[in-house]
Amino acid sequence: MTLKSSQEYLESIKKRKPMEIWFRGEKIDDPTTYGPLSSSLNAMMKVYELAQDSDIGPLMTVESTLVNGLVNFYVAPLMSREDAVKKTKMARILAEVLGCCSHRCTGSEAISGLYPLTYDMDEIKGTDYHERLKKWIKYVQDNDLACTATLTDPKGDRKLTANKQKHPDFYLRIKEKRDDGIVISGAKVNQTGIIFAHEVVIVPTNAFSEDEKEYAVACAIPADTPGMTYVLGRTPQDLRLAGDEIEKIDAGKEFADHQATVIFEDVFVPNERIFMCEDYEFTPLLLEYFTAVHRITAGGCKCGGLCMLTGAADLAIEYIGAEKAGHVKNKLAEMVIKLETLYALSLAAGFEGFEHPSGAWIPNSLLAHCTKFQATCLPFEDIAIAREFLTGWGETAPAAKDLFHPVIGPKLEKYFTPVAKEGATAEDRLRVVRLIEHLCRGSNWTAMAIHGGGNMEAARLMAYRHTDWNKLKDIAATACGVSKDKKKTYRKIAERKGQIDFGEKGFKAYLDKLKKGKEEKQV
Repeated sequence: MTLKSSQEYLESIKKRKPMEIWFRGEKIDDPTTYGPLSSSLNAMMKVYELAQDSDIGPLMTVESTLVNGLVNFYVAPLMSREDAVKKTKMARILAEVLGCCSHRCTGSEAISGLYPLTYDMDEIKGTDYHERLKKWIKYVQDNDLACTATLTDPKGDRKLTANKQKHPDFYLRIKEKRDDGIVISGAKVNQTGIIFAHEVVIVPTNAFSEDEKEYAVACAIPADTPGMTYVLGRTPQDLRLAGDEIEKIDAGKEFADHQATVIFEDVFVPNERIFMCEDYEFTPLLLEYFTAVHRITAGGCKCGGLCMLTGAADLAIEYIGAEKAGHVKNKLAEMVIKLETLYALSLAAGFEGFEHPSGAWIPNSLLAHCTKFQATCLPFEDIAIAREFLTGWGETAPAAKDLFHPVIGPKLEKYFTPVAKEGATAEDRLRVVRLIEHLCRGSNWTAMAIHGGGNMEAARLMAYRHTDWNKLKDIAATACGVSKDKKKTYRKIAERKGQIDFGEKGFKAYLDKLKKGKEEKQV
């Protein structure tokens, strides 16, 4: 196993079969040379480069349990508490470098979610999903492939279940079952980084009932599989990213991401790449495993992006000479407190997890969903402060081409140069302004804070579901004397070691329910 260099990654992407990629009514023949995607490609290549960096590389690689040697952390399931902590640290570090999505986190989390899930299915149903998955992971590790996961379906009318929709493809489904595999149809939306992935992992977006079993599908396919169409989403920055080197200053930074809608039209998936097929009763468990890992990434990722935003806000303040103002220091301190709160929550969620019988590590679900909830709220509070520190320039700053123009440029430079900071230039100030603009409203970073990794309502729902409300009521009842059995309450507190989530107990209870259901059907 050899980790790919960034150039080797680029060459491997260029070797893919022709793909149906569209943007603004035009078909894109080569995404690696397409201007609006250039910053996204830069981000992907940077992730490959950093995996071999002498300083950052050790945090991005792990000793594989399936192949000999080190592999990229993004293509290995979480197998220990140390792995879970490492995932948060890696997410933060990459966000501090990129200031955008790494493009590969969902693929990593699909691997980590499917690993214990396929083990459970094999144990209860006698399938061979786990061995299929391990063989596919070995293939991915051997070739150092970039994987992404497709989760979000269009969903149609939210009042209706998947099988009652006006169009059956509003949720991706199994359209046909064959001896050698399945044919799938439907769409997935808001897929970050998918254009530059080697492999696409498909997982269900909801928990499904028996009447919806055709929607219970998990599998992996190459990104250039026939029948897939990609339509790029727009961002406020896409035309700036497509410009020349001066125009790109207005994009704010070197790295960005992309999203796409992916349409599946009669796409064939061979048996060896199928990890769930109509196993509807296991869809809730897959979502539990997947989101427990995915939500901790949200904390690390948003924390790292806020580090970049806080640094930019501090620079902007220095450029106007307000760095000693008391209210400025207070607001900067608030920004730091918020970003470190996300980091601490993410670390705690990974640390407080449990080991699954498959050997996989499952983060603490309650803390993971608390992390996601705060990752949806806190960034916008810091964004408000950063935009305040721009003093209006972020909304109306002149274009880089005007600043560099031989006639108007010198006139602009006179008024735009940050004279409060010795040695700083007008270009320096414009670059900082554009960075803050990019992070606050120009990119998908804020959109990902809201919906990436699940929205606030999903976090509330899952947090409620994972809370041991009886324990909380016992604590209160004992404290005020309603309950006289103090010893029972103290024993529960000691057994749970301060936790109020169901943790491993909750997962085992669901598996026991599935096992019981199987036994009853056999009888």
